[in-house]
Amino acid sequence: MDTHLMKCQDHSHSNSSFWAKRYWIFCVLLLTCCNQIEFSPNQISDRDSPTQLNEKNLAKLFSNPADDTVTVVFVGDSQRWYDEMDRFVEKVNTLNAVDFVLLAGDISDFGLLQEFEWLNNRLRRLEKPYIGVIGNHDLVANGEEVFTRMFGPTDFSFVYDSIKFIAHNTNSMEYSRRKVPDMPWLSHALSDSKDAAYMITVSHVPPFSELEFDRELAETYPLLLRQTPKMLLSLHGHVHQHMDFYPYEDGVRYMTSYAFNQNAFVLLKIVNGKVFKSIIHY
Repeated sequence: MDTHLMKCQDHSHSNSSFWAKRYWIFCVLLLTCCNQIEFSPNQISDRDSPTQLNEKNLAKLFSNPADDTVTVVFVGDSQRWYDEMDRFVEKVNTLNAVDFVLLAGDISDFGLLQEFEWLNNRLRRLEKPYIGVIGNHDLVANGEEVFTRMFGPTDFSFVYDSIKFIAHNTNSMEYSRRKVPDMPWLSHALSDSKDAAYMITVSHVPPFSELEFDRELAETYPLLLRQTPKMLLSLHGHVHQHMDFYPYEDGVRYMTSYAFNQNAFVLLKIVNGKVFKSIIHY
């Protein structure tokens, strides 16, 4: 064989080998950092995804001694406002007396795992625990699976310093074969008042939201709250504005939260069944 031809073939083989090695090195690097990449909008977890955040944060809450005042930061609808979220964390960390942060739904915008993780990466810098409630945007795509794995059940309750907080799913329009809110569950939670002097319900969509709340339950839901003797507050997100009023003129006080893009939150101080409210801007 011609010597020049042999040298060309050797060079070609060597060049191919060089790029083949580079290709496999690239593949290895890609695989080792795959937890940083979301390959599918249907992905519900990766190896760094936190789990059962509500349970873990409640454990932190219960580990702190309670006093005669329950102080709650009440906010909702974080969605895509990450710069505002950073400022929110900085502001809340300047408040010494806060017991916990209550996030009233729409944690994400499109129900994507990456959105939930972006939020947690910021809120885990809070010096106080935070509790997440599911919103209608959190149910897009596989968002409900992401939420339940990362935060826990969509309906849950806990008693802190004689106040029972009852968080539940009211995102009716996101379901076609399931009745939401789960009225039997809610009724049981409200009637089980052991160790609770007062009741506070927390959900995303309020019953007076005509387009998103199940119209068949629009009367029975407020009626159930009205018939609860220890009822103190009904807290909601979704409307992206703060309201504090008695929409049914039945003695039940409804309150909605600011969204994160409004750079404000509600600070609730509860003492012996009396609610003291402040608006905090940041």
